Amino acid sequence: MSELLYAAKDFKSDQYVRWCPGCGDHALLNSLHKTMAGLGIAPNMTAVISGIGCSSRLPYYMNTYGFHTIHGRAAAIATGVKVANPELTVWQISGDGDGLAIGGNHFIHALRRNVNINIVLLNNRIYGLTKGQYSPTSPRGFVSKSSPYRDSGRSFSSCGARIWCKRQILWKMCGCRFFEFSGSINSFCSS
Repeated sequence: MSELLYAAKDFKSDQYVRWCPGCGDHALLNSLHKTMAGLGIAPNMTAVISGIGCSSRLPYYMNTYGFHTIHGRAAAIATGVKVANPELTVWQISGDGDGLAIGGNHFIHALRRNVNINIVLLNNRIYGLTKGQYSPTSPRGFVSKSSPYRDSGRSFSSCGARIWCKRQILWKMCGCRFFEFSGSINSFCSS
């Protein structure tokens, strides 16, 4: 068994984490620190890019290069970072609103372009930062402050978009990895 070059603490910044107690973003952050250490890639060879929203505060909590961009543009910026410096390992962190609403077009084109970035989508099916707006992934019939008479639209399937994209570019050995946090990132990275 090889010795780890880095520990999770090497990827932790000195910033106070400002998420609400009990928020699942804490678990993702902890898993991300451990995963990045396990990958053996130096913090100075890693960039974490985010948009706007609760999840998008994540670059502040990483001891890597980071960029907290404008709303919905994380995929475009992450693509640009990777193209400008292909040696960097680039992680895009987005919520369902930032990544699939205003940033939906950039999300789809990041998958289509097959740029080797890691996209982490934290899908809580609501805009948490604005305290209760429905999002593109809210279930049909969802009642919220912004949809008091129920949301009548169908939910956007981020997995469906990924599957469509992979089917289209599988022959290129899809380098753009996408997943929704639902446990351990480690199992994804090792597959």
